[in-house]
Amino acid sequence: MVQFREETFKSVINKKKFIDSWFWDRYSINPYRGCSFGCIYCDARSDKYQSPLDFENDIIIKKDIGIQLENRLAKARTLLPDVVGVGGVTDCYQPAERKHKNTRRVLEVLHKHKFPVHLVTKSDLFIRDLDLIQAIQADTWAAVSVTITTLDEEISRFLEVRSPTPKKRLQAITKAKRSTGSPQVGALLIPIVPFLTDKPREVENLVMALKDAGADYLLFGAGMSMRDSQALWFLQHLNQRFPALIDSYQKLYSFKYNRGLYTGRNGPTIEYQHRINQMLLEVCDRVGIQVRIKRHIPDDYRKDNYLVAEKLLNTAYLRQVEGKPHTDLFWAGQNIQNLKLSIQEVSQQGNLSSINNVQGEILKQVEKLLEAPENLN
Repeated sequence: MVQFREETFKSVINKKKFIDSWFWDRYSINPYRGCSFGCIYCDARSDKYQSPLDFENDIIIKKDIGIQLENRLAKARTLLPDVVGVGGVTDCYQPAERKHKNTRRVLEVLHKHKFPVHLVTKSDLFIRDLDLIQAIQADTWAAVSVTITTLDEEISRFLEVRSPTPKKRLQAITKAKRSTGSPQVGALLIPIVPFLTDKPREVENLVMALKDAGADYLLFGAGMSMRDSQALWFLQHLNQRFPALIDSYQKLYSFKYNRGLYTGRNGPTIEYQHRINQMLLEVCDRVGIQVRIKRHIPDDYRKDNYLVAEKLLNTAYLRQVEGKPHTDLFWAGQNIQNLKLSIQEVSQQGNLSSINNVQGEILKQVEKLLEAPENLN
């Protein structure tokens, strides 16, 4: 039985050292601790999060989260408005939200202080807050990413124990896109679960369903994590339902059990990741759905920094999923969007090459982008 309890937290918003290059968020907020959806693959069961393995049965409501966030942003001098990712470690629209409305309170405060928002959820409940999401979009920027890992409701019920059905999630995307002043609304095929949700025909059917639903984009990740306690939890459930797949997972992750501990790769083989990523790139291109989110661009000294970084990071992403070298491009983009002054000013001072990783061909690419601003849009 799920238990709910309130706790006060010292901090409710976290600033990241580097902006997430997939979700474009600088800050993160988790309105709850624990998640009653109970997805068996959830990375939040990893030891690093220090959560109980059955965290779906113990949901902590962050007390006075709206007041705490208001106090933090009202007094902040160093927190420039930027994308806040809401619901990363725990689902921000899990069942507790219907009663406690922590996510809605967070949105109200972020709207007041003009912070853009990226909501990540497996729930159709976000439709309730379309008024606020649209208001944030009108002022700054908003995106909603709905995780849909499969159209097979039986597999979904096994993997995502208490989540709304895939059909309900697709219907929510359609409803959101048909509303006035709609933000970007897309889907996450994250994780792709080996041998259960990675069959080419089923993946193509899912992408086509998302296109028909009106999704703006599909973000995907072929590297389902398998870490310590999370891996043990997943394999325990897999062995109960699909024992014949255990050997396949052992080969894909090269894991071993030692005194009740899991040791093995954190992700599947590079060859597997490359094959699945290539399949999805081809399917998305054929169906006509974007594989990246158009990012928020602030109207201050960061504008050109973010535009240049977006170009570099989008290219780095495509090179990564294609199995090509990408780390220099990635870090060049990250370092540019972390600059404390405009990259145009850095260029005028002749100091572009002083930015870490902005050398050689990357330097030429950045110079070309800055010489022709129309290329940034």
